[in-house]
Amino acid sequence: MGIFRIETYVVKSEKGDAFTSALNEYLRYREAHPDLFKGLKSWKILRQEYGAVAGMYMEMAEFDSLAELETTTNRVHQDEGMKKIIKGFYELVDPATLSDSIWSPVVAESWRKLG
Repeated sequence: MGIFRIETYVVKSEKGDAFTSALNEYLRYREAHPDLFKGLKSWKILRQEYGAVAGMYMEMAEFDSLAELETTTNRVHQDEGMKKIIKGFYELVDPATLSDSIWSPVVAESWRKLG
């Protein structure tokens, strides 16, 4: 089982369209530079529709290990194109809502074997 880097944030209300555009730019960049993201096992972005903070986004990035997360993150943050994308991202989110954490699985699919 790997580990997960979880980032949560709320996009500033007036920046919704700019966020969509920035997200598409990121996805194009990632597709054009696959070696840069080597080590990223899976990635999802979810938007909360109902609950504590409606409209909150959660990004979930999966890696095989903490070492792989660190290596990949360092490589991405040293890339000039990604530096620009990351800087632009921070201009779109409410900084008071930004959270970054690392999670490790406790139970994955083994629960299915219990029944």
